[in-house]
Amino acid sequence: MVKTVFTLALAASALALAAPAGAKMIDNWDVATNAKSCTMVSTFADDVTVGLIWSKTGELGFITTLPRPNGVRGRATAPVQLTFDGDSPMTQWEDDRAAVVSGPDNDALIANWGAAHSDELARAVKAASHVKLRVGGKDVGTYDLSGSPAAYRALSHCGEQLAAK
Repeated sequence: MVKTVFTLALAASALALAAPAGAKMIDNWDVATNAKSCTMVSTFADDVTVGLIWSKTGELGFITTLPRPNGVRGRATAPVQLTFDGDSPMTQWEDDRAAVVSGPDNDALIANWGAAHSDELARAVKAASHVKLRVGGKDVGTYDLSGSPAAYRALSHCGEQLAAK
């Protein structure tokens, strides 16, 4: 898929995921906003964070942060593969050129399929109970998406407010 300015505009947001300022906790998900984006993320025992990031333009991407070493440090892009369980028409998602954003403690990857697929991605996350994450062809883990429908409602509200500004 064609990359958009969306991914680059969210690079600074990705680095702040470890401790989002002003985040609201909704069913184990931190929902936060800044001037350019809204995020819903959950961090797991292995220090991997997964979630969604909504840009001011209305695009929805999948974001993950990985502790080091992870094989993506110093790279501009890396392949990200998601497999959702549950009742969604699209359970397999691949972005061969997910943006890599290096931070002081971890590396973030932002997978983006464009505005045309934002609704489908949201449906996949809300319908699934787990997502299996692969980065660079290596299994990272399987992560619990419990509570994602409630967190997504808050993310949608945040995104609507962001777009209105």
